[in-house]
Amino acid sequence: MIGILFSTPMIILYAILFGLTMKIADLLGEHGLKWFKGSALFFGVLWGIFGALMILSNNFLANFFIAMLIHWTLRYRIDRLEYDIAAAIIYTVFILNLSNFTFIPLIFWIILIPFSIFGLINDAADRKDIKGFIAKLGQSQFFYFVIPFILLLINLNYWIILVVSMCHIISYETIKYIYKKKGYD
Repeated sequence: MIGILFSTPMIILYAILFGLTMKIADLLGEHGLKWFKGSALFFGVLWGIFGALMILSNNFLANFFIAMLIHWTLRYRIDRLEYDIAAAIIYTVFILNLSNFTFIPLIFWIILIPFSIFGLINDAADRKDIKGFIAKLGQSQFFYFVIPFILLLINLNYWIILVVSMCHIISYETIKYIYKKKGYD
């Protein structure tokens, strides 16, 4: 049963659901979307559960997601209760599973540093502090594809990081696109 729970198809499903629930929690909590009372918190819990499942599934992904979560924290993106709940679930599961965790500096730092830099560029572009090519580059979210691809080139065993990152960002951006057309930013 555990083998199925952490199989590659399930990890891909978790990555898709992670991106979907992350953006839905954002829309419900911060952008005016209304579904039902407590829906933002509900989707924050789901977001945290899917993140925790990926951390438990693979040590490469644990390094990836902890670096990504720290990068969001550094950028003040964990700034609402539904985000706090998701982050708390992920951090708690990580700490409870720490004895099974192996720190892989290459994955951790190659994700944390560029994601933080490009994320801060994106934030500056959102605030209109910067414009032009650099702003468009930061807003494109390209780093969610390029940085994991660079990891893949360094070590083919890191392919799961690229697949998970792609599934996460494509599902997130799909929900963002759908709801932007409906008037939610």
